[in-house]
Amino acid sequence: MTRVALRELTVRAGAATLLEDVTLELAEGQWCTVIGPNGAGKTTLIEAVAGIRAAKFGRVEIDGVEVSRLSERERARLVSLVPQHPEVPMGMSVGDYVGLGRLARRGWMRGVTSEDRRATASVLERLSLDSYVERDVATLSGGERQRAVLGRALAQSTPLMVLDEPITGLDLRHQMELLELLRREVGECGLTVLATLHDLTLAGQFADRLVLLDHGRVVLDGPAREVVRSPELAACYAMDLRVVEIDGADVVVPVRRRV
Repeated sequence: MTRVALRELTVRAGAATLLEDVTLELAEGQWCTVIGPNGAGKTTLIEAVAGIRAAKFGRVEIDGVEVSRLSERERARLVSLVPQHPEVPMGMSVGDYVGLGRLARRGWMRGVTSEDRRATASVLERLSLDSYVERDVATLSGGERQRAVLGRALAQSTPLMVLDEPITGLDLRHQMELLELLRREVGECGLTVLATLHDLTLAGQFADRLVLLDHGRVVLDGPAREVVRSPELAACYAMDLRVVEIDGADVVVPVRRRV
């Protein structure tokens, strides 16, 4: 089943074209990561799918429904967003913060239901946040905070999650932990994921599929291993890259040009 479809999508900001004629389809239960140099249009693509960036031409569909025609609440039932720099409120417990994701299901006017409590508790347990329920979310470490942000998105119980550089600012261990958590949600719960990542090695290891963007256009779209090993990758980054296989995983290594 096609979960996400971008049809000839073009996005502009004034005279600048951020995305041009992008056509993609993403299947149910698939993890697709968008890669490319700075300014390639990765964040714009994520925002367009989340419905917070309007298209000039073309359209975005989720489960056959055009995103631009949905209300904010209707969108929140289909797609959850993990932004690159999430704002975390002070004075709110981790349990309440993760529980905010349930607002998409019940709205502001209804009280918390037993189903909301079960869903929130399940997310907290899956992300190993159940021991932090009463902690002020603003006091968490970077890795713990990112888990809480991911938990809020998971609590929305959407079929699609979009993430913009979700591991920014995290150390190596916390990067791996968060991506492993997300990979488990894809494998066990059938979650469909569309993400952006700067780290080419991690992008290739965790995603089923990579989309290489440059100057707002799709340069290459295919299985992660093929894209990582493609000559187009080095060309887009305008640098010398080597791919080294370690224990079956591709590691992308930039090579310094000596003069």
